[in-house]
Amino acid sequence: MPSSIVLTGATTGIGRATALRLAGRAGHLVLHGLEPESRVADLLGEVRAALPRGGTLSYLAADFSQLVEAERLVSDIRAVTDRVDLLVNNAARPGPASRTVTDTGYEVTFQTNYLAPVVLTSGLLDLVTEGRIVNVASATHLSATLHLDDLGLARHGYSPSTAYAHSKLALVTYTCWLAAHRPSPSVDVVSVHPGIIATRLLHAMFSIGGDRPEHAAANLEYVASRRDDNGTYYDERDPASPNPEAADPATQDRLHAVTVDLLAY
Repeated sequence: MPSSIVLTGATTGIGRATALRLAGRAGHLVLHGLEPESRVADLLGEVRAALPRGGTLSYLAADFSQLVEAERLVSDIRAVTDRVDLLVNNAARPGPASRTVTDTGYEVTFQTNYLAPVVLTSGLLDLVTEGRIVNVASATHLSATLHLDDLGLARHGYSPSTAYAHSKLALVTYTCWLAAHRPSPSVDVVSVHPGIIATRLLHAMFSIGGDRPEHAAANLEYVASRRDDNGTYYDERDPASPNPEAADPATQDRLHAVTVDLLAY
């Protein structure tokens, strides 16, 4: 049966390259981006050309700096597909120059990179009955500390890179929690550092070079094709140890409890 694939953050950088890479294996490819469809028409044309015969493409826009849009995206995806074989949570943003709080009261990097993927994954979980969830993380999470009493970094010293690494540590911790609480043995939940990639996101925080987005896309396609590796954290294509905090079941449970409170699930 052709695959139904959902990819977030699909219009720039790693996401754009991954959309083109995954198109060839998709029966139905659902792409998410920040921009309205009219602004990504060229990309969508390239993706349609790469789809297999009979493949279909849906494009849905949502701004994860507004949680209500992440919630709406769940409804929009459910309106175009009744199953998800592969969910790739790739959408992310760098930390802004100064600490910024959204209209829902959360630090914007944490909301975009962690809370929104949790909202999306939770809302689609019953469609991923025999599928795979890949959360795109970052090796920066290895040097972060999870501040469960200050997830918005109001008291622990804000910087753009700190906020980004903190949000990715939360995402890896959530991945480990969900892997331990997956709804079915036929669902695998993993996270992956796709590489150091020369994108606007990287250069907004770090003055370093990196590989092309196509390098990350190849790594994501490789990880997306694996099976029976539930709970694995990948450093590019190699299974690796995540931050010890992420691997700690007690920390996972505490983050989950706080997240439930934040999102009022």
